[in-house]
Amino acid sequence: MKIHGEWQISLVRNILVRSTAGVFNNEGTLAVFEETKATAPIHAPWAGLTNAENWEMSTASSLQLFPGMREWAFENNCHCLAIVLPSMLKKKIHQQQTGHFPEEFVRYFSDIDQACAWLSGKGFPITAEEYPHYAFIERTRPAHT
Repeated sequence: MKIHGEWQISLVRNILVRSTAGVFNNEGTLAVFEETKATAPIHAPWAGLTNAENWEMSTASSLQLFPGMREWAFENNCHCLAIVLPSMLKKKIHQQQTGHFPEEFVRYFSDIDQACAWLSGKGFPITAEEYPHYAFIERTRPAHT
């Protein structure tokens, strides 16, 4: 089946940066997970920064894959995950569907600056200027008429 959804994954020191856009199906979600597993620096403590501001949701079945992805991350040296998701509605759906993790481990933010400040305070220094996917975010921004 065809992959739905777009993403970009990079490492900034020991921070796995993922940016997502569009609507994801199971195949897209699993492909992101495989690339995450291949890229994550699991040999040392690491953190995740996910920018989902252009994420347009996922199928119900693909959202059910998220808790397993997070469990894998935390079992493989991930210490915390910051998620940028400005839409309160999408945030609520994302939180309800992807498992409840304590805010000390998984926290949602409305912008990159807040997420970077939180990660830096958790011992994973990063600035908004270091965020590597601004071109991807601009390219995938939904056009609102």
